[in-house]
Amino acid sequence: MPFSLLFDLFSLSLQRYEHQIINQDMKKTLLTLVCLAATGLTVNADNLFKKLLGKTDAEVNEKLETAWNHFFTPGDLSLYEADGQKTVYYESADGLAFIMDTGSNDVRTEGMSYGMMISVQLGHREEFDKIWKWSKRYMAYPENSPWDGFFCWQCRPDGTKFGGSNASDGEVYYATALFLAAERWNEPQYAKEANEILQRTMDNDGELTGVYNLYNRDNGLITFVPDRAGHSFTDPSYQLPAFLDYWAKVADKDRKFWKKAAKAAREHLIASADPVTGLYPDYSNYDGTAYRWPHAAYDTSIYMYDAIRCAMNVGMDYYLTGKDKRRQTEVMARLLTTMRNDGYRHGHFSLDGKKAFGDYSKGMAGANAVGAFALANSTKEHQALARELVQGLWDAKLPTGKYRYYEGMVYFLSLLHVSGKFGL
Repeated sequence: MPFSLLFDLFSLSLQRYEHQIINQDMKKTLLTLVCLAATGLTVNADNLFKKLLGKTDAEVNEKLETAWNHFFTPGDLSLYEADGQKTVYYESADGLAFIMDTGSNDVRTEGMSYGMMISVQLGHREEFDKIWKWSKRYMAYPENSPWDGFFCWQCRPDGTKFGGSNASDGEVYYATALFLAAERWNEPQYAKEANEILQRTMDNDGELTGVYNLYNRDNGLITFVPDRAGHSFTDPSYQLPAFLDYWAKVADKDRKFWKKAAKAAREHLIASADPVTGLYPDYSNYDGTAYRWPHAAYDTSIYMYDAIRCAMNVGMDYYLTGKDKRRQTEVMARLLTTMRNDGYRHGHFSLDGKKAFGDYSKGMAGANAVGAFALANSTKEHQALARELVQGLWDAKLPTGKYRYYEGMVYFLSLLHVSGKFGL
């Protein structure tokens, strides 16, 4: 809806009630919609597939449509582990839907919120609503729980909770996708629910209940998990400064804090990268140093699983906000050169790059191509590397089989970014 029309509706609503006491929730809803319309679902103009590879709009749109049909055609859950399976989207008997982590045999807030983000960016409201309603029905903690406002990070396909806490990036993607849905589909209920997530996850007494705030109010950084075991450190791949800047414009409350948090997240994406290789650890202390969590089954102080998303986060912040371009170009040049020098062969690294193991994934091909935004307007050498990375994403085959979920969702998000189809 055009901003001018929405503002007219807002004014008419106020005039209609000028001799009455206006319901406070109504005023907040109208004001939120005005802010969302003013902010707009602004889509980045740069399509790197066109700019660097010379692809046509038709070719890019066909690739996106193919990816949507590949991952979001409703599947047969009894076959989800079979060789050659493509989809991660499954409809439940109650008419809702979930994104299946096919590798771990469960449903995670990570995938659910990613599924909502992909759906709203491409305008698929039916799938968006089915995923969101499943999340609310099965993953949301009850109001009488210390976790009220949060979502259980891990459920079985029948909706049974068993994760025991949240995973903080899930709430971030949920809230952002809901704000975007409110703007795209002119539905204030989505914005109301996004605001409820932010407000209820940021009003906790952790010392009393054992559940802390989603973001640390002192340093502005997101917690790994806001419980006693996880609230004192963070995850570099949870740093999403572009989303937080967006919240600072559209959220009902705490806008000054969200602006502070965006700055802290942006800083952390520089501080947590190795100064030579650019490699990120999976988990980090608040000062950016790598952190090995004693409760994890693997070494979280090196580049393993979560860390692949850091390049995507830096790249999207580079083109969506442009607030730290020089340093982001520098850190992406280091990281992506490390990947190129390795021949795009490995998926896990010690931070000094001397120990490399595992396989380079399609999720990495995607995330690294998003990081290439920070190189595409730099030196000729950087531009050549950016072109190589974007070509790598274009050539990557859609993931199939048992472990298609994580690399597939990161791949799909990356396609949206690189094709210029991701907006805030």
